Amino acid sequence: MVALEQVYDKLAEKYKQVGFQHFRDILQAMMTPEEGAIILELTEPLTPAELAKKMNVDASVLAQKMDNLAQRGLLYRGKEQYVPWPNAHQLNARVMFSTDENTPPNFLELRRQDQRYSGQPYAEIDGFLKMFAARGTQFLRVIPARLAVQANPKIRPEQVLWYEDINQLLGRADKIGIVECDCRRIYHHCDKPLMTCLHFGKNVIDYEIGRGGRMKVLTVEEALEFSDLAEKGGLVHNIFNNASATGVLCSCCNDCCSTLEPAFHDGKVHELMAPSRYRPSVDADKCVGCQTCFKVCPFHAIVMEEIPGSKKKRAKVSEAECMGCGVCVLQCKKQALTLEIVRPPEFIPPKPAMSPPGLGANVR
Repeated sequence: MVALEQVYDKLAEKYKQVGFQHFRDILQAMMTPEEGAIILELTEPLTPAELAKKMNVDASVLAQKMDNLAQRGLLYRGKEQYVPWPNAHQLNARVMFSTDENTPPNFLELRRQDQRYSGQPYAEIDGFLKMFAARGTQFLRVIPARLAVQANPKIRPEQVLWYEDINQLLGRADKIGIVECDCRRIYHHCDKPLMTCLHFGKNVIDYEIGRGGRMKVLTVEEALEFSDLAEKGGLVHNIFNNASATGVLCSCCNDCCSTLEPAFHDGKVHELMAPSRYRPSVDADKCVGCQTCFKVCPFHAIVMEEIPGSKKKRAKVSEAECMGCGVCVLQCKKQALTLEIVRPPEFIPPKPAMSPPGLGANVR
């Protein structure tokens, strides 16, 4: 068993955060050294009885401690077995999903001190940028606003791929959960909708509900309502960049998001996130130059160009900057913007040949 004075150092090794004092501060706020030692001993999925035998401690006492750790989001709990979260991101996120009474009192303030920008040794975005440098494909991809897609009657249902369609993504999920956006809770630089983080997958959602966390279970219809509110609120849907479904559908802003905001800060948005297959076009006859689209575009992809012989300006979409999110389409009161398909299906990378199972798939 690890000596208690070494627990936080060993946890930093486990979560690949060696030398990062801020992460040690977070660990110390999350758990005692004794609790950290339990997490370190869980090198594989184990029941409390199995771990008690390994640690040579009382099984009933250990079971209570493990249950408490799971309730606080520090361990994943299956029906019988427990396992630690695989990385620091998951660990931090699960604590964020805990209720106030199960969250360290200074946790939000600590999270506000996270390293976020590329070049900082422990910034998450650095890992995503390294993936782009190695593979040439972005980690994330924009999902077009479903209301914007539906607003164009020329787009036929069969043209919309299931893994870029909110309706079909939600319809295929075995269970849907929703929780408040971590980033807007932590940074709160804007007042955009907060209840937007949609999760798919029965195992993890059952864990969250079972521990009494912040997550709520939704029907498909309820999830669509929350998705629509996010779109109308100017948020950008995004998901992992491949032709499949993943466990989380984010709806992000460009001033709080833990990945999108740093990408803007460092001029690396197009290395982090791929555009959707869509792009808005402007109807010159309908555009009145109100500049609403110019103001709401999350990617600063709309410019107002001069019209010869007129004092009025007209919106123009920058093809290089536009990410095809559809926010501008939904905000245009004159319906001068229409989302069009501009890229082929093969623009989206195929599903990885060896996709790791979701957390909980091998935990009984």
